[in-house]
Amino acid sequence: MQKAYTVAQVNSYIKNMFEQDYLLNSVSVKGEVSNCTYHSSGHIYFTLKDKQSVLSCVMFAGNRAKGLSFALKEGMQVIVAGNIDTYERDGKYQLYAKKIT
Repeated sequence: MQKAYTVAQVNSYIKNMFEQDYLLNSVSVKGEVSNCTYHSSGHIYFTLKDKQSVLSCVMFAGNRAKGLSFALKEGMQVIVAGNIDTYERDGKYQLYAKKIT
């Protein structure tokens, strides 16, 4: 019988793959802002979308001061620079925004 891995092991392995990918460690993605939520912690959660797909994004409070000079709103066309990584707990990948223009 084939060895069975735990969910945590699989998510950890996938996270490691993302971290080792040079392109995903410094990427800029353009799209339309959707589902924009300002959390009480100061983080901003949003989705970038185009006609064909969506990408979950987060900008942590610590990056807002130097990486965002305007109020992010629904429908804006933006370019988000950052890195793509996995949120292991949920097994979900997302773009971690460092700068939004």
